[in-house]
Amino acid sequence: MYKTKARPNKIDVAQLLDLEIQARRAFIDSDVTKEQDRPSKILKAYPCFGELDHIFKEATKALEASKTPTLHLTAVWLDRLKRHLQPSSTDNLTFSSLKAKCLKILVEKYEIHLLHKLAMFLHPKLKSLKLLVEEHSMETVHNEVRRLVNDIKERRAGPTQRVATVSSAPPEKRARQSEGLSDVEDSSSSDECTQDEVSAYIDFKSPKEENFDVLSWWKEHATRFPNVAHIARSILSIPASSAASERDFSTAGFVVSERRSQLKPGTVDDILFLHSNIKKH
Repeated sequence: MYKTKARPNKIDVAQLLDLEIQARRAFIDSDVTKEQDRPSKILKAYPCFGELDHIFKEATKALEASKTPTLHLTAVWLDRLKRHLQPSSTDNLTFSSLKAKCLKILVEKYEIHLLHKLAMFLHPKLKSLKLLVEEHSMETVHNEVRRLVNDIKERRAGPTQRVATVSSAPPEKRARQSEGLSDVEDSSSSDECTQDEVSAYIDFKSPKEENFDVLSWWKEHATRFPNVAHIARSILSIPASSAASERDFSTAGFVVSERRSQLKPGTVDDILFLHSNIKKH
């Protein structure tokens, strides 16, 4: 008769965890610990946290970039973080609890909106929208881009040209006279043969190079997809994070001081522009 393995007592396990956490906190909060050394002390007390610290630092660095588009990366990094926070068989109880807590915060606090999906679609490497599991979400994105393209066309056409197009329709009597040619007329429609700009972009070959510059790509293909390129410039210019603008405000606080309070707005703009674009060696 085999003896069944005794299950651990939940109360005993909880007490052991409390003792472990208290000991680690005492190590972190020791008097010799300086504030700037606190993060490294936490990682020493909890070595397993280093893995999470690394992935979150990578996500922060990518989403807070100020020189390149970042909005299309929001859904990408959210998916990566969710997959990274999934429980693993090698995780200890403390680490798995931390993962579960972080995953819960991600799900509750962060949501992918239509604007994030549009930005992802407007990146040639991500236009297949593989991260969107639901097919109706892909159709929603495609239809929204088509709607934006039509809005651009209408604005460029102007009210005069639209009225001229409507008024140039043939009268009803003239249409009746042409009914006798229906047996020899071409049945194909130019609208059916001509692929719309959004569909042409979807079917266009995706770039494969590693060092890919999305802004340069749209500049090169602006003549092929003029309206979609216009939408791409508008949406991809939206930052995923406010960190870049907050850094600019912080810099402006150093520029406009009590001794330099008479600077003109244009001069301040020039100084901030130079500060953010001159390479630091």
